[in-house]
Amino acid sequence: MRIYITSALYTAIFLWLFYLVLILNRSVVYAENGLLENIQVLTLLATCIIFFIPTISQKREDKLILLFFSFLSLAFILREIDVERLDVSSILVFIGSGIGRNTLLGIGFMAIITYAIVNHTYYKKLIKPFFTSKGGVLLVLAGIFLLIGDRFENYDTMYIHVFIEEMFELLGYLFMLLSALIFSKNRLLAT
Repeated sequence: MRIYITSALYTAIFLWLFYLVLILNRSVVYAENGLLENIQVLTLLATCIIFFIPTISQKREDKLILLFFSFLSLAFILREIDVERLDVSSILVFIGSGIGRNTLLGIGFMAIITYAIVNHTYYKKLIKPFFTSKGGVLLVLAGIFLLIGDRFENYDTMYIHVFIEEMFELLGYLFMLLSALIFSKNRLLAT
């Protein structure tokens, strides 16, 4: 039910954003730190939390996978937010931008990957069930939409190329959120 409600909500958001940009010609919607990017950040924040909660509240065999995607969502959040422009403490600016952000993300991803490599025989068993699960397919689709969005970033022959880029990114983040909702309830069983 949560999947259907979330899908319906985001369908309404997409239609509203298209209306604002294509009919009312409000380019401020997709401006840097504008409405569209704020919706992306909220989507990613929900995704990060939903992927993370089962890692601490449930006994699961796929915790590392959930932790990886929670951390990946955090990386996307830090990519979308210009922390240095916010009125926050200097320590948060350091952690959320530049060298601090890169160090945080580098250490986090290296720790997750190292743990997976050390336990590779266990995690190798989860590869096929992951990619054949609904959540795994949604994550692959999310990656495809993010790559398509990236292609529009410098495609300046279209006057709304930035809007199209941001919409594909939001679609990718939505698919990540839907995947998180699926994985929060469904365990990835090793076969």
